[in-house]
Amino acid sequence: MQGKGIKLRHSLLAGLYFFFNSVGLKGGLLYTNLLTPFFYFWLLFKKKQPVLYPFFFFLIPFDVIHLFLGVDLKTFLVSNLLFLSTYIFVATFSYFITHYDIRPVMKQLLVFNFILTLLAIPLYFTPWKELVWYVNNFTLSVKELSRLSLFTFESSYYALLFVPVAFYYLLKVFFRQNKTAAFVILLMVALPLLLSLSLGVLAAMLLTFISLFVLDYKKILYRENYFFTISGSVALCCVVLLVLFIFYPDNPVFVRVANILQGNDSSARGRIADSFSVAWRVAGERSIWFGAGLGQVKILVYDIVKKYFNHWGEMEVYRIPNSVAETLAIFGITGIVLRFSLIFYLFFKTRVLSNYYRTALFIFIFIYQFTGSFITNIAEYVIWALAFSHVFPQYNLQVPEPKTTHDE
Repeated sequence: MQGKGIKLRHSLLAGLYFFFNSVGLKGGLLYTNLLTPFFYFWLLFKKKQPVLYPFFFFLIPFDVIHLFLGVDLKTFLVSNLLFLSTYIFVATFSYFITHYDIRPVMKQLLVFNFILTLLAIPLYFTPWKELVWYVNNFTLSVKELSRLSLFTFESSYYALLFVPVAFYYLLKVFFRQNKTAAFVILLMVALPLLLSLSLGVLAAMLLTFISLFVLDYKKILYRENYFFTISGSVALCCVVLLVLFIFYPDNPVFVRVANILQGNDSSARGRIADSFSVAWRVAGERSIWFGAGLGQVKILVYDIVKKYFNHWGEMEVYRIPNSVAETLAIFGITGIVLRFSLIFYLFFKTRVLSNYYRTALFIFIFIYQFTGSFITNIAEYVIWALAFSHVFPQYNLQVPEPKTTHDE
């Protein structure tokens, strides 16, 4: 009975994180932020030792430097609290996936997400569609396109949340661990991602699978099961693209890809090139080596964009939509060096390449961090945590090919 109660709490927390974390809240606040005291004391009780020493060891020197250089105190303090909340959540999640079996949660998220996706489709044709569909300007000449976001604040964030579940089940199909349900699994994974139309997430996923192929091409080419799975998937994608090219060449995806290749897509340009340009100048306003400090981007970015990018008028968003660039703006070159030093240290220490699932997540999020996200994005940190954990040993390279089993 106690075990069932624990599993129910796990399911409820996973559902809150994935589906309802921002419902009814404003200003980027999440329910996981409000639950920070609960997570902290739970983690303290479980680990029986302090959990904040690494965080303060990193942050306090930067905070002292930023206070000396000058900050807007209110935004600085609020952002420090938000950063602390993010750390506590990620530390809690890391402990959780190390000590508990999360396979049942993965299945629950897949199934419930697919049910909500099916319910969202008819809502698209009603006045209430903005409850679960994100309506924005998709690209130049494609205005007010509706993209699936369910109850999150935008579609790209929703797609990023779904990536760990998607990779878990795509690899299950790839390794043919469940032949009878392969089509159903692919539908449950692909439909929400395609309806989100998050090209950044989809492109990073495509590059991830290409990278996995390159890293292990001999096994894929010379093992019949893998070869037919890959070749069948590639053939299906080619057929879909060909049909779209013939019957619907002006579809929004083709238009946006063309705009990106021509440099005419403001979103792609803003997330990549412009983000680093702005971040460099924001950091330079205080210290290029140590950055401007937490919360200071929203204070400095407006004047910088107006001055260097000839933008005049109101700006609705006061942030840098790229986590690497935002690291540069907040913590400077020193922060960038520390960020990638930690990433590569954990990559080798945890032997990421020993597991297909963790390798896939690492490649994906390593690419994606240069194209989007933000420094307190818990969806990004969840992917990093999974990549550096020892979850799902069934995807270890040294484990023999599993036989067909019932889905987990």
